[in-house]
Amino acid sequence: MLVVTAGGVSYGIAKTVVTSAYDQNLINLAHGVANHVHLDNGQLILQLSSGAELLLRTDTIDDIYFRVRTGSGRILGGDADLPAIGNDRLLAGTDEYPNVENLPSLSLVEPQMFDSDYRGAPIRGVRLLHTIDHRAIYVTVGETLIKRRQALERLLLGFGSAAVMLVAAAALALRLGIPSGLAPLKRLELELGQRSGSDLSPLQPESVPVEIREVVRALNALFERLRETNAGQRQFLQDAAHQLRTPLAGLQMQIELLSARPDDTALLARLRHSVARTTHLANQLLTLARAESGSKLMINATTVNLAELIDDMVEDWLDEADARSIDLGISREQVSLPGDPTLLRELLANLMDNALRYCTEGGEVSLRCAANGATVEIDISDTGPGIPDERREAVFERFYRLPDTRLSGSGLGLPIAREIVQGHHGTIDIKCPPQGRGTMVQVRLPRPT
Repeated sequence: MLVVTAGGVSYGIAKTVVTSAYDQNLINLAHGVANHVHLDNGQLILQLSSGAELLLRTDTIDDIYFRVRTGSGRILGGDADLPAIGNDRLLAGTDEYPNVENLPSLSLVEPQMFDSDYRGAPIRGVRLLHTIDHRAIYVTVGETLIKRRQALERLLLGFGSAAVMLVAAAALALRLGIPSGLAPLKRLELELGQRSGSDLSPLQPESVPVEIREVVRALNALFERLRETNAGQRQFLQDAAHQLRTPLAGLQMQIELLSARPDDTALLARLRHSVARTTHLANQLLTLARAESGSKLMINATTVNLAELIDDMVEDWLDEADARSIDLGISREQVSLPGDPTLLRELLANLMDNALRYCTEGGEVSLRCAANGATVEIDISDTGPGIPDERREAVFERFYRLPDTRLSGSGLGLPIAREIVQGHHGTIDIKCPPQGRGTMVQVRLPRPT
């Protein structure tokens, strides 16, 4: 269908070009003949010598015909039987036309093209109305169509040749150019297909076409992030194994001692304490692994009422605060946000556990939970020894402990808190509390308004 349409358009364009060119040549011939008509003693005559007429009719391919007649129908010269179009007579019996500006139709003044048959052959002709001193003459010039057909055939042949060459070039591009251009992509495909799952080495952008080098650079950036993630996971496993090795070895030794002294209540109490510490450490590792799932947390998010979470844990916090004479202050509003209730509970529990454990005996610990526009603000502060400015980023690293810390711990509380907060698209920072002593942890979580 496309080929047929293209062929029709090409034929139409070629015919228009050829017809327009040769029609203009006929019009020029008609004007040339009209210029040889003169008025002599009140009579219109055609002053065209035999040599001039021969030159007019000279054409190596086509036959050229002409006729000149007056408005009354009198033939001044040329081929008297040449076909006419319409009525060539302006006024019956006279050549005069008193006012040229009042001709019956403007179209009569313009050259009129026509197609006809003459002497057994098709011709193309033009009729031209010409006036000399208010006297009208008609000049008709026609020619056969051999040159037109030949020119049309040559144009169509040119169009066809160009189309064939374009098709050949397209086929050559499909056969050779495109496979050659896609060869670097094929090599890239083979290289990626042959890689092992652990091979995250960068690709060479220079080995691929310029158009996809940014894609390769994006892949390299992805590989770099995956390498960092894998390195972090390996480090986490190594740190977790190291952290679990010591309490597990202690449990093994205490069990062996207890088997030798089954009635030793002090040893049994230490064993229970070690089991609790090991269980707490394992639970923290599991919580950290879950919190590190990041964006997956919010896929199955539910509406969590933070006031209810705080109320469920406040009794335990009061018992611990009373045991160390700590002044515990709780201020919470009825605020809700989408999230994971288990992890949000762990967030509050870890931050309050740190505040109560590191606060000096007889000090103060406060918890504030309130809504501020589209943000939930959670501030937990204590009057403990505080965290130096230069250490406030380091304490969010897994298993990191401040050098002068004497309390036992795994160093996972704040890392877990940060992973939970980031998983809920929030922020967590360590500040100096308003009283100027101790530590304040500020958590900001987004919520719908």
